Amino acid sequence: MARQELFVTWLNDAHAMENVVATALKDQAALAEDHPEMKSAIGQHLEATNRHMKTLEGCLESLGESPSGIKDTMAKMGGKMQSMMQGGAGDTLLKAALNDYSAEHMEIASYESLIVAANELGHSDIATQLQGILDDEKRMANWLQEQIDKVYFQIRHWV
Repeated sequence: MARQELFVTWLNDAHAMENVVATALKDQAALAEDHPEMKSAIGQHLEATNRHMKTLEGCLESLGESPSGIKDTMAKMGGKMQSMMQGGAGDTLLKAALNDYSAEHMEIASYESLIVAANELGHSDIATQLQGILDDEKRMANWLQEQIDKVYFQIRHWV
């Protein structure tokens, strides 16, 4: 597989990864009904995730490509499964925060790799767009790290 084709595959993987996050965040918003700060942040994260998907779609279009429907469909199913697996217990919000924190670091690693590949292939415009996404992902990972302690201390009183 040529390097350009591989790069397109990785962009599609990133788009699918954002789809997983978006699907999970929609379900998590309902879990956070009693936590207004968390619910607001989940909404902001969902908006950022939707922007990231649009940015990736633009990157793919600039290369004459489009998002992979198969990968996106599988990703949405994966996001639903993730939400269902967290289900029902009093620690669901903590599990969601831990899963999100883990996902953010996977996204960070993915975008760091994509930026290197974009620059190597001479796609500096795409690298710049991906850097914007990477900056968002790092901010969200930091915010989530702060929330894990808060959510844990809230649920420890329930158990």
